[in-house]
Parts: sequence; C-alpha cells; structure tokens
Amino acid sequence: MTAMSTVITTLVMIAMLLTSGLAMAQSSLTSMDYIAQCWKETESAAQETSRTDILALGAQTAGGFVEVPIDNSGSIHIAQFPNWDVLVHYYDGNGDYYIVETEYAEGTTPGDNQWSVAGIYTDDTLGQNEVFEPGILNPGEVMLLRVNLVPTPYGGTVCWVTVSTPSGVTTSVQFVV
Repeated sequence: MTAMSTVITTLVMIAMLLTSGLAMAQSSLTSMDYIAQCWKETESAAQETSRTDILALGAQTAGGFVEVPIDNSGSIHIAQFPNWDVLVHYYDGNGDYYIVETEYAEGTTPGDNQWSVAGIYTDDTLGQNEVFEPGILNPGEVMLLRVNLVPTPYGGTVCWVTVSTPSGVTTSVQFVV
C-alpha cells in the first residue's frame, strides 16, 4: 500500500503544481493587460498634452478685476474650466506679498479670490463672441479670464498670473497694475 499512497501523493502534488502554474500564468497575463491599458492611457494623455497650447496675450485691471485674454493656440478644444488652475502673485497697498490660488466660479462675475470666464471670442480683438460650440475654447479662440482678488493689487506694482489647463499646459504673464 505504500506504493499506492506514494502514487496518490505524487498525483496530488503534480495537480497542485499545475494549478499553481496556471494561476501564475493567468496573473501574469492579467498584469500585462493592465500595464498595456495604462500605457495606452498615458500615451493618449501625452498626445492630448502635445496638441494643447495656450498663450496669455497680456493682462490688465478693469473695474476692480484682473483680466487676462487666453488664446487657444493649440489644435484641440479645451473646456473643463473648473479643473483649470489660476495663480496670482501680487502686492497689496501695505506692501504685503500674496500668492493666491483662485477658485473657479460659474458666470462672468467671480467672487472674492475666484476667477471666471468673462467670455470666449473668435479672435484677440474680443469683439465677436464665439459662435461654434459655446462654452468651449476652440483652437484660434480667445477666452477672457476674469480674476477678483481680495485684497486688491496695489497700483504701480507688478502682478504675475499663471494659468494651467487640466492636462498641465501652462502660460503666465506679468503686468504692472
């Protein structure tokens, strides 16, 4: 009977080895599939970033707001404005230095330390409102970004505005208040 128990034990061990090998192979294939999907997503994001470009065309203060025209000089449309980042460096009347990360606000009039889209236009003259796909910054269009800063920047000092899209493409502009 010892020969029979040895055969049964050997068969059980072979079955366990085969099951373990198949489980490892399945795990390896699943991991390779996951890596391939991640690679495709990364490649897609990199392609989108390479086709995205924005350019700040200047900046000025108007009616207590800082206004920055942003040109979509890339080749794809851009939206998702709540996911954009707008940072402003400036001095107030007391000489205190501020770096403010503003929040997005719906509408054309932002609240304290917020920014909004005051309008999207067909060109840099800001004379003709967009017609094609309202609310989306298409290639060649210019968005007027409006920022409300509290406390207000002091006249005669330099301000610096940095704008970043969700894909990480940035532009910045310095101007004198």
